Amino acid sequence: MKLVSFFFFIFILLNSCTDKSSEEQVIEWISNHAIPLNSVLAGTDNTDLQLLKDIVGDARIVSLGEPTHGNREVFQLKHRMIEYLVIEKGFNIFALECPFGEAYDINRYVVEGIGEPEKALAGIYYWSWDTQEVLDLLKWLRAYNANTSHKNKVKFYGFDPQDPERAARVMLEYIAKVDPDLEKNVRPELGVLEVPFSNPELEGRRHFIPEESDSLSLIEIQHVLKEFLEKKEHYVAASSLSEWILAKQHAQQIEYYIKSNINDGLNYNKERDLGAAENVKWILDHEGDEAKAILWAHNSHVGNSPRKGYEMMGYHLRQWYGEQSKIFGFFFNKGSFRALDEGFPSNGMSDFTVEAAPKETFEHKMVSAGLSLAMLDMQQLPKSGTVHDWFNVPQSTQYSWGGFKNGETQLPLWSYNLKNEFDVLVFIDSTTIVKPISNADFEFDASLDKKLDHPTNLDFENNNSGEAPTDWAVWSKFKRVGAEFVVTDVKPYQGKNSAMLQRLDDLPYGEIGPNLKQFIDAKPYRGKTIRFIAAARAEVSPSSFAFLRLAIEPTIHENTYRMNSAFFDSLDKFRVTSSEWNIYEIEAKVAENAHVISYGIYLRDFGTSWLDAVQIEIVE
Repeated sequence: MKLVSFFFFIFILLNSCTDKSSEEQVIEWISNHAIPLNSVLAGTDNTDLQLLKDIVGDARIVSLGEPTHGNREVFQLKHRMIEYLVIEKGFNIFALECPFGEAYDINRYVVEGIGEPEKALAGIYYWSWDTQEVLDLLKWLRAYNANTSHKNKVKFYGFDPQDPERAARVMLEYIAKVDPDLEKNVRPELGVLEVPFSNPELEGRRHFIPEESDSLSLIEIQHVLKEFLEKKEHYVAASSLSEWILAKQHAQQIEYYIKSNINDGLNYNKERDLGAAENVKWILDHEGDEAKAILWAHNSHVGNSPRKGYEMMGYHLRQWYGEQSKIFGFFFNKGSFRALDEGFPSNGMSDFTVEAAPKETFEHKMVSAGLSLAMLDMQQLPKSGTVHDWFNVPQSTQYSWGGFKNGETQLPLWSYNLKNEFDVLVFIDSTTIVKPISNADFEFDASLDKKLDHPTNLDFENNNSGEAPTDWAVWSKFKRVGAEFVVTDVKPYQGKNSAMLQRLDDLPYGEIGPNLKQFIDAKPYRGKTIRFIAAARAEVSPSSFAFLRLAIEPTIHENTYRMNSAFFDSLDKFRVTSSEWNIYEIEAKVAENAHVISYGIYLRDFGTSWLDAVQIEIVE
């Protein structure tokens, strides 16, 4: 009788297990294997992070993802983990999804304490990193390096090849020094890449310019890279080995950039992520065998998978480094985040709040397991069975690339094979918005469609001396790096006033090109030829120049992010070269579907430029 009871008990036990749904088994496994975390805040007790030692092991790369570019608690937790990896695991490189060349201005602060981190953040262009959370991390890195007891200093790098300005400048200045004939030959084709257009309506980024990424541009940059190799001995003798190494890698950024943008960006994502991965490899090779890097980017970039016919950065790194590359994917359930409003009309940079993740998502499973802040180590997955199979097929997760539509309450879903994509899954139940360095930096976003009905205050007589010119775009981020925009009554071209754009000599922060622009509705001018006339003069440093620019743009949805160029763009062809007033004229046809016309004066680097007597006239 006892034997019968025993087998009956086993039968009931086995059936109770098999009666559980696959979802219930997954949730139970998550509940039993999750690693709870105590806080997202750096500076707290790190006992809960001790398991990272074994998870990371001897890895040389730890990649930290993110589900959007605007979750405060995700940024804070990454900061906390970075501190731990630096202190406990000896990581000595922090690399961000930002331009390779411009990142050296942040490294200057982090390693040597030179410059101001708020300005340096402005110099890497991206709104997503221009936050108090990233600033706090940079200040911690600086404090760590300043401590004389820390012999293993942490360097800052950028690995994203999206922006060409600093890279082109370093390359052209170097070859002008070691091979002037080569520089003279390639400048007509590659020179535009170093011009800082820094458009405030594009958050400081440059427009898509087809002629800088055409087939001839690719031929020219590949010729330059070939010369770097074939003439290495001569170049090194005329400079130094370290200069040659850095200049060559800056030149390499230009090839990545052109390959990404050629053919209207047909292979943009493929070439960008390959370039990013190759940059990370170069950084590790350059820093030596003891170098260990922490990478910060979106989940999609750090993940180990090919997508839509191309491989992401994390996939390449896993192929090259195997288990020496560890990938942490970050996820959140509900709450708020910051992003660009993709609606039309748009509210520009906005704060969004979303409801809890839907039932079919990975995030919902974490909530169902009773978790609010935890990690899951994918190495602990069973080798087979229901739980293994669930994590080994695509599962829905929430994400935003950096944009979201106002009025929506649910994030779009993106499928990941969580077992293969990430080594560790990091979950935060609820998030709030990141804190921007300055909300004023988003006043001129293109999606806001700010434009005047007609040209206004063209002679600056509507202002008193010392005031900012009304009805002209005076961007706060330009002010942050030292630019000043005022109306002055000193030596105007005509009348009482002119406008002055001035940036006094200082450290460079990125390739910020301050400009004073006005935006007007193109509708009254459609189908007509217009002439932009202005009086201008300039007094600039030897490395600098000023130029007037006229641009005629398509509709707001046909912007640079969709690889559509301006209908007309004078770029930097109209240089202001004299300290005396001269009249400049730029003529262009306005397309029938033109949306906005902009015009104004730009300044590279440092110096002063003046603008007066502006006219926009229709050519009969």
